[in-house]
Amino acid sequence: MFNFKNPKNPYRKKGKDYRLSENSKLTGADFGYTRKLASQIYKIMQLIQNESCKNDTYTRFSKVLYKVVRNDQVHELGKLQLGYGNVAPLKGFRFFKKRNWHNFFMNKPTAELDIEKGAIRFAIPPIFAREFNKFPERTRKVIIKMHCIQVSVGDENIVELNSSKELVITEVDNINSRSVYFAIKERANVVALCVATVRIWLESVNSKEEFLSFDSKFMTAEIFDALVIRDGQLCHFEEQKFSDMKPPEFPDSDEEIDWV
Repeated sequence: MFNFKNPKNPYRKKGKDYRLSENSKLTGADFGYTRKLASQIYKIMQLIQNESCKNDTYTRFSKVLYKVVRNDQVHELGKLQLGYGNVAPLKGFRFFKKRNWHNFFMNKPTAELDIEKGAIRFAIPPIFAREFNKFPERTRKVIIKMHCIQVSVGDENIVELNSSKELVITEVDNINSRSVYFAIKERANVVALCVATVRIWLESVNSKEEFLSFDSKFMTAEIFDALVIRDGQLCHFEEQKFSDMKPPEFPDSDEEIDWV
C-alpha cells in the first residue's frame, strides 16, 4: 500500500549509493560536452540574428550537435569531440523553423575550401529581379549577409565569428554570382558552420519611409553547409557515424569582409 506519510521510495538509491552503468556515465559526459559547446555556438547565433532565435532554437541545435558529436570516429565513448566525424546533420539547420533560404530565393549558396587562398569561399548564385515577386508587395530592398562560425578542433573548442558586408538587392537589380572569402587563419583544424541570413526593408503603409522589418516572417538565418577541415584539407566522411572549454572569441574589430 502507498505510504502517504512517506511517499518516497525507500528502495530507490541516491547519490553515491546509486551506481550508474559505465556506459551511462560515459554518455552523460559526452552529452555535457555537447551542451557546453552548443551554448558557446548559440551565443554566436544570437549575435548573427537574434530575432530568428526562438524558444526552441537552442534545444533543437543541441540535439543536432549531439548527433554530430556521436559521429566521432576517433575517440571512445565519454571522450567524443566535434570535428572527428560527419557533420552533415548540421546542414540545413534553421534558426527559425518556418523560414529558410528557399522562402526567398530559388538556389542556395555554396561553400568550398580554397586551399591556395587558405580560405573558405561562400558563393551565391545569380539573383534576378523577377525573384522579387516572392517578396511582400511593400519590399524595397533585401539584405543578404554571410557568416562563418569556426570551431577549432581539439581539446579547446574556441569559437570565432566572421561576417561579410551587406549585399543589398533591389527590385530593379539582376545580381551576378557573388563570392566572399573567410580565412581559416593559422588554424588548420576547424569545423566551419556556413550561415546565410536574409532581411527585408519594407515601405511604410503611408509610403513615406522605409524601415528594416523585425518580423521573423521577413527574415531567415540558416546553416546552409558545414565543413570539417583537418591539416588544412577538407575531410570527407563515408559513414554517419573533453576538457574545459574557453568562451567564444569575437573579432578584434567590427570590420566586415567584402564581397567579390
